This record gives sequence, structure tokens and C-alpha cells, in this order.
Amino acid sequence: MTRIYGNKSYQGKWVAMKNYNSKPEVVAFGKTLKETLRKAEKRGYKDPVVSQIPKELTYFVGPTTY
Repeated sequence: MTRIYGNKSYQGKWVAMKNYNSKPEVVAFGKTLKETLRKAEKRGYKDPVVSQIPKELTYFVGPTTY
């Protein structure tokens, strides 16, 4: 997933993947979930793994308080 999160083409977009393992393969991406699923289905993937990639990565280190 690191190479997907680090790819500027995917930032702020929805990404459809062939599978979710140590080396996921992107089959489609788009601005909306509907567009991404339509592109994936057009390429023969009717049930892809989908994730929305944030526009920018933020990191948090430390405890949370309630």
C-alpha cells in the first residue's frame, strides 16, 4: 500500500485494486467511488477492493485521551 499512498496520481481519489496483499495491483482510480467502480467493471473487475486515498498523509504519534 505504500506505493499507492505515495503515488501523487492517486492522492484525494478512490482506488480499485485487484486484491489486497503485500503488493496490491491498481485496476482503476477516479474522483468518485461510482466512477472508479465503473472503470474497474469495464476492465473486468466486478468486485474490486476499494480504498479512498487521502490528499495528504498525516502522522500521529502518542497516546490518545478521552
